[in-house]
This record gives sequence, C-alpha cells and structure tokens, in this order.
Amino acid sequence: MALKRFKSMNKLIIYLSILAAAVCIATFSKAYSLKSFLRSDASCNHATAAAFFPSHVNEQEIKETLDLVIHKLKHELDNMRAGAMPPRSTHAPLLADVLGLIESAHASLSLGEGEEANQQARTKNLFAPAEHFLTEEIRKYIRVKPNRLGKQNFMGANGTHTSVGHGCFAARAELESYMDYDVGDVCNDDWKLAQKLMILGCDPLPRRRCFSRAPQLYAAPRPINESLWKLPEDRNVRWSGYRCKNFTCLASNATKKGFFKCADCFNLVDHELPRWIEPVNLASDFTIGDVLDLKRGEIRIGLDFSVGTGTFAARMKERNVTVVTATVNLGAPFSETIALRGLVPLYVTVNQRLPFFDNTLDLIHSTRFLDGWIDLVLLEFVVYDWDRVLRPGGLMWIDSFFCLKEDLEEYLGVFGMLRYKRHKWIVVPKFDKNDEREVFFSAVLEKPSRPFR
Repeated sequence: MALKRFKSMNKLIIYLSILAAAVCIATFSKAYSLKSFLRSDASCNHATAAAFFPSHVNEQEIKETLDLVIHKLKHELDNMRAGAMPPRSTHAPLLADVLGLIESAHASLSLGEGEEANQQARTKNLFAPAEHFLTEEIRKYIRVKPNRLGKQNFMGANGTHTSVGHGCFAARAELESYMDYDVGDVCNDDWKLAQKLMILGCDPLPRRRCFSRAPQLYAAPRPINESLWKLPEDRNVRWSGYRCKNFTCLASNATKKGFFKCADCFNLVDHELPRWIEPVNLASDFTIGDVLDLKRGEIRIGLDFSVGTGTFAARMKERNVTVVTATVNLGAPFSETIALRGLVPLYVTVNQRLPFFDNTLDLIHSTRFLDGWIDLVLLEFVVYDWDRVLRPGGLMWIDSFFCLKEDLEEYLGVFGMLRYKRHKWIVVPKFDKNDEREVFFSAVLEKPSRPFR
C-alpha cells in the first residue's frame, strides 16, 4: 500500500511540475522572451514572446486552472507535513518552489496593464543581484520572496528580502562552492570556507537548505558546575581545518602557531583561572571586582569582544552577570569551547554590525583583539556601534589595548571622541616582548546620558 502511494506521489509531482511549467511559461509570455529564461541578463522582449504564444490566451481559464493546481499542491504539502505521505527529501522543496512560482503567476494575472508594467520593472530590479551568480541555490536565496497571494505580512512588507554581504559579490567563486550542495542532504564539511567568506566581508552568509555536520560521537556536555573550568571532551568538536586535533595539543600550545593571540587560553587551570581576579600587569590590569564596584548592582548583561575561550564570561557568570562572547574560530575551536563551558558564543566578525538593539547592554569588554593593527576609520565604526548598543550609564572596558607609541595619540583620540566619563584611564609600557616601541592602554568609561534635542 505504501509503495503504491509512493508511486502515485511521484507521478503527481511529475504531472504537476509539467503543468506548472507550462502555465508559468504561458502566463509570463507577455513579459519575457524564451531568451530571458536562457540568459540571466536578458531583458524583456515582447515581440519574441508574441511569436511563440498566441495572443488570444483566455486569462480566466488560466486563473481557474491555477486555482485548482494551487489547491492540489497545498493539499499534498499539508499531507507531507502531517506525515501522511512517504518521506522523500527532494519532494517537499520541489513542491514548495513550484507552488511559489504558480502563486506568483496567479497574482500577476490580476494586475492591470499599468500595474503590470510597474511590477515588471520592480521584478527586474529585485532580481538583479541574484543574476550575478550562476549557482541556483544562491539565486533562489537572494531573490525577493513575495508573500502568498500578495498579502502584506505582520511587518507591513509584501515580501521577504533575504540579503548577503557585499563581499559575496567579490568572492563569487568561493560563495558558489559554498552553496553547491544537495537540498535536504548533509552539508559539506566546509566551515573553514564559510569563515573565510565572512572575514572577506561576505557577512551575512546566505542560509542553506542542508543539514550541518556534527561530531560523529558527540557526548553530553558536563554539568554547569563542572564545565566552566574543565576542558571539553575531544569528541565534541569537529577538528577538520586545525593543526591540533585535540584539546591536550591546544593546552600545551604544541604547534606554536594558528592562534598566537590566545596561545595559552586553553590552559584553563594555570593561565585562565587567575585572570581578572589577580592582575597580571599591576600597572595596566583592572580586576572584575574593581569594575563592578563602579556601578554596584547595575551590571547585569554584557558583551565580550575579545580573543579567548570565554573565561571573562565565566568569571562574570560567577558574579551573576550574563556575558555573550563574540568570537570566530581562528586556528582553534573557540566557539565550541565557549559553548561546552556552558557559555554563549556569538559567531561574528569585526565586519558585522552587532545584532543587539540600541541602548540595551550594561557592559562591553574588549581585550587583545582590536589593537594596533586595526584601521582607524574601521575602529571608529566599531566603537560607534558599541556606543549604539550600550545603554546610558553603561560601561565600556578597554582592556590592555596595545599599539605603537607613534600611533597612540590617534587611537586615544578615537576613544576620546565618545566623551565618556573616565573612571579609569592609563597608558603603560608593554614589556612582554622587550619592544620599547609598544604600549598598553586600558580604560573603563561610562556612557553619558544623551537626551533627545
């Protein structure tokens, strides 16, 4: 019985697909030539379309046919979702795509001549970014998704505008490789390619319709009372793309490469445990106790924008302060480690606008990441974004920012332009590499209240 139903389902899909294609071609023949389906950059050609299709098409009959097809497709999709039909990974996406095309065709038939011309112009503009790419999954993702039957959604929009970062257009080959997969199958093990795209400015990346890979022998994480200060189990991480293949290698810093800004941060006991409790550099380091005492009881949520394994967030958690850690996996599984410690990793690059609403965070902390390598204009954009998400009275903690002496005044000027209240502000020599040209800058600044004018 199940086999018979499965075969009938296959036949139905084939028939509906053929019918949908025929109806869509006939419906859009007034706007597109056959050439426009073969060439991505083709413009509308009414004369060619008229040569292929008769001018006496009965639009009322087409509408009635479309109504029937839409009803049947919705019925089949509902049965699939309810589990009444045999599972078939490729059927549901196919039916959904066909349904979307038919509903778009149905809506277009209801337009007047003037509205139709405007709709064609809008469609051409909205599809333009998608025409830059050849991989069909990217084109489907970028194109504006109209709401069913032209209705506005609860946000007042007639369609969903899915976006990708502008850097995606410069990294087309890499993005098309990233989006080359079988819909409904397991994604390629290409996290490193995805991260490269993000760092190159292809951020946000497009969503994908495949299942992300996971470690083969994943074990339940440790309880929260144990996980903060113990390294996770090796089998809970996908080690592809790293020189080290286990946490023991990372903790011993055996390779001496790959994550030099955080060379000891996987050594949770000897290196990480004392941090922000006991100052390493007595002249420039502030403790968590020092900072929280400045706004006692007011610091509840915050962001740590640093290189690390979440130790700052772990220490804050012990003080009942929730801190999200922004990170990428540069040479080591930082995101997985933070999560397995029971903390929250925010997988973002320095290119991206922070995904927080205005005036919401109590604290922003940053150390050993936005240092003397960063362009001054980029740093201004970053700092203004920090100011945007920090609430009035919130604290910005610049922790051991290092740069060359000759650049110090320019970098200090970026933080000074905020006109924050200075609770702590200090510049000291940086002696860890015996380079007298480098200095450390640390500060704790309070965002002022800026009433509307």
